[in-house]
Amino acid sequence: MAAGTGIYITWITGAIILSIAMMPLFKPPYAKLRLEGFIDMFRRYWAHMIVVFSVYLWKDLLDGMDRVLMASTKLDMTPYVYAIEGDIVLWVQQELRNAALDQMLTHFYVMGFMTATFASFLYPIYFDDRHMADRVSLSMFWVYIISIPFFLFFNVGVTGDHIPAMQTIAYDLTPEIHNWFTRIDPFSNGMPSLHIGLPFAIWLTMQRWDEDGRWVNYRNFLIVFMLVTAFSIIYLGIHWIVDIIGGMAVAILAVELTAKTHSSIWRVADERLFSRRLARAIADPGKSLRGTLSSVYSVFEPLKEPNKRQTSVIIATLLLSTAFVLLWDATHQDFPVEGVEWPTSAAGSDGWLVSVEEVPDGSLEISVW
Repeated sequence: MAAGTGIYITWITGAIILSIAMMPLFKPPYAKLRLEGFIDMFRRYWAHMIVVFSVYLWKDLLDGMDRVLMASTKLDMTPYVYAIEGDIVLWVQQELRNAALDQMLTHFYVMGFMTATFASFLYPIYFDDRHMADRVSLSMFWVYIISIPFFLFFNVGVTGDHIPAMQTIAYDLTPEIHNWFTRIDPFSNGMPSLHIGLPFAIWLTMQRWDEDGRWVNYRNFLIVFMLVTAFSIIYLGIHWIVDIIGGMAVAILAVELTAKTHSSIWRVADERLFSRRLARAIADPGKSLRGTLSSVYSVFEPLKEPNKRQTSVIIATLLLSTAFVLLWDATHQDFPVEGVEWPTSAAGSDGWLVSVEEVPDGSLEISVW
């Protein structure tokens, strides 16, 4: 078994069991618990599951790009965050440090987050609250999407690795936990804190669209969870206070995007429509194909004479494409992005690059990559 796999299985199993065990506490007043509901939710909400769990498919890819990007460009914003905050988080850890908190908060940091994330998605789809499931799943998705530029270009390290006297309690609690974190965490994705951003986005979503108060108990639970989480990530030597503020800002933006996009997205991706489309395709394949082509054509038809909004979308697409090309270039080169300012000579061999720079004051600088 790979190092750290055992503790991960324990955490995720505990999160699933705990989420299911709490269902009687947070279910809507009208709802009943039955085993058939777990089967029904897969049939009714499989597209929602793809939207939410797709983030885990490209998380490893992004973490790998982040590691390469940092190695190539030395992008590190941690000193600037430290200049703003100073040793506030260190005071919290030193004043309250004890062994019992070390153990409890480390397991809460991982398993508690898994529980809150899983339960927040599970409850609306199990109890067939499509109105809320549409919005919660999109808010979770948008939180991850908005966070990507920060994780790639605004690298903030954990407090325990930057402040000399600070301890990374959670990462070093046991050798098994340390090995697991080392494999899955680049330790540079502090800003924004998704341990705050994700539950805060879910809370905002439920606060905004829970029209009859059926989720009020769960909303109150999320408030308590976020307060404990905020203390945990500071105490454990992981996040800065600025990371928490960043997570909340990302959550607010994600919910606003959900408000603007949920109608158009679920008009296309609603699971109930797929069976109808499939039935029509089987009954009359030609008509179904013509309808599909007509729909595609109608999407691109306005581009013949684009208005202001469409022009803005095209410009944004071009800018994003350029940014992705630059990102690819930055993560697939040995020469740093910042380059050299006063090159005199350079030589390379066997994967190494040496440059000699004669700076204006007459001195020489030799850099090796």
